[in-house]
Amino acid sequence: MHCLLLYPFEMDTVVRLSGGRLVATYYGAYNTASGVAISLGNLAVGALFDTAVRWLPWAALAGTGLVCAGLVSLLYRAGYLAAEPVQALG
Repeated sequence: MHCLLLYPFEMDTVVRLSGGRLVATYYGAYNTASGVAISLGNLAVGALFDTAVRWLPWAALAGTGLVCAGLVSLLYRAGYLAAEPVQALG
């Protein structure tokens, strides 16, 4: 379910941030960075769950979500996510 909500936003954001140039290169870099981040994130959260502090992994996950929301807000305020007219193909 989350893929249905996230992928259109993700795909549009990569195209906007690329400026319409080298889009496939930006997708490749994004997917590589995402894979590394997911692997390291899973390793870090797993290590936090192994600590005796029960609230620590949840605080780290909540903090990560808040930081990401703040960064998306900054992108929006900087004008990178502003709606632009899309030209139909064909």
